[in-house]
Amino acid sequence: MIDDQLLARLERFEEIVIHYPRMNEIFKRFDFLRKKARAVRNLDPSDRLNTTSLFALPLIAPSGSGKSRIINAYMKKVLKEQHPPGISPVLVVELSANVTVKGFYADVLKAFGDPNAAKGTQQQLEMRTQAFIRKCGVELLIVDEVHHLISTETNKVRWDVAELFKGILNNKSCCLVLSGVENATVLFKSNAQLARRCIGPVSLSPLDMQNSTEREMFLGFIGQLDDRMFRAKVTDERNGLLEGDMPACLYEVSEGSLGIVSQITYQALMCCLMRGGTVLERCDFAKGTDSWALEYGISTSNPFRKGA
Repeated sequence: MIDDQLLARLERFEEIVIHYPRMNEIFKRFDFLRKKARAVRNLDPSDRLNTTSLFALPLIAPSGSGKSRIINAYMKKVLKEQHPPGISPVLVVELSANVTVKGFYADVLKAFGDPNAAKGTQQQLEMRTQAFIRKCGVELLIVDEVHHLISTETNKVRWDVAELFKGILNNKSCCLVLSGVENATVLFKSNAQLARRCIGPVSLSPLDMQNSTEREMFLGFIGQLDDRMFRAKVTDERNGLLEGDMPACLYEVSEGSLGIVSQITYQALMCCLMRGGTVLERCDFAKGTDSWALEYGISTSNPFRKGA
């Protein structure tokens, strides 16, 4: 049974954010896009004509690669900034499934907190969206779940909605981050005009332990995670995540995805607390892998039982 004190440990774990190199690089790109949008917005109308469009950043990676955690961590950073009342320089929009043009504007208005987000004609929703972007000083619009533009049944792309991204950039309303899973790459590979408006992405592909730089990143991440768990009083001691074959086991289950490393550690923590423990043990990772990673097809083996 997990009581309030144990639940507080889980909550403290969820608050841990490891600023690893890839996250830092993405933050730099987010900052650049905001500065670009701000600079163009402050130009005289005649000088604005020298800029053909603003930029977008693709954030395309497999599920579990940490995209949402990166976006949430950046939003926490933005909330700590000092802004005038009513100004929201960064807005996160989650696209609905089977989204239409009108639905896109409704999703944006919903993110702004508009209680009547879906009411009105398509043209009215578009005008309200543009008004909100100007009024709230939006510099960066992060559009999440862009893979919803691709039908899972037919692989057809809602190009009419994708064209809205190009329109936002051409109107110099704000810069964009387009986040989704791997099949969303078609939005850029099959649309040269959108691709030409993009800056270079940061890879969020699974880390390769055969690559020395990526191996160092993987080990650094789990080392920091262990240290932060102890310092945040999630566990009473460090958990030995860098000891023995633990790194190899974590790598085998996660296949190099840092998001999955965090999730399997969370599952192990739940198992630990359920048995009354305060420090993670190998049996906790074994149970967590059985009940989560194997159960949902995240992994096909449990190296914590058989060895990595």
